[in-house]
Amino acid sequence: MEPDPHMDEVHLWHIRLDGLSPAAASRYEAALGPDERARRTTYPHARGRARFTAAHGALRILLGHFLGIPAVEVRTRRGPMGKPALPSGSPPVHFSLSHAGGRAVAAVSLGREVGVDLDHPRAGFPLEAFARRYFPPAERDLVLSAPRDDRQHVFLRLWTRKEALVKAAGARMALGVGQQVGASGDSAVVRAAHPRMRGTWHIRDVRPPAGVAAVALAHDRPYRVVTHGGTTGMP
Repeated sequence: MEPDPHMDEVHLWHIRLDGLSPAAASRYEAALGPDERARRTTYPHARGRARFTAAHGALRILLGHFLGIPAVEVRTRRGPMGKPALPSGSPPVHFSLSHAGGRAVAAVSLGREVGVDLDHPRAGFPLEAFARRYFPPAERDLVLSAPRDDRQHVFLRLWTRKEALVKAAGARMALGVGQQVGASGDSAVVRAAHPRMRGTWHIRDVRPPAGVAAVALAHDRPYRVVTHGGTTGMP
């Protein structure tokens, strides 16, 4: 049987979280379910609550589109280590969300577990010491040998790959930080050995409007990344 070509695609939406029009903000607000509304209250500042609303409202709109139901009717559950997923018996729609600052990226895949991560440079973060302590030797050396002006980007490229893999596998970052994720090129096929991440994962760098990002998809088959715009590119 030929594989479903849609299983070899991952759809990405780059979503702006700040400076939204009243109509966009209202649409995201209306899409939230009870769980997100409760979680939103844990953010102490208005900007954090607004960003949370936009990111999670956008994701629910996308999931509603793929499921053919209104966004507010989308139901999700959490796995043993917190990974969100659709309830058992749902269509094979897999998804992941990451947000950093005023930007978010959402990933949706049909039939293959997916993880996405977005990050941005942080002044003062001791990346050299962190790489020495936690990264595998090849990745540690890659970070430390990079020109100083490029070092943070190299570090974040590896870090977002690890985060994307961990999210796809439904694990925790403490288990993935020592996993080698490829030292060169813009993609890598990774065979994770830890029982919580065991399997083969195809990781690719992606280029967000700001920051550094990566996506990981289950299995080693190549796949196509279909990139959509933010508010204007949503269904």
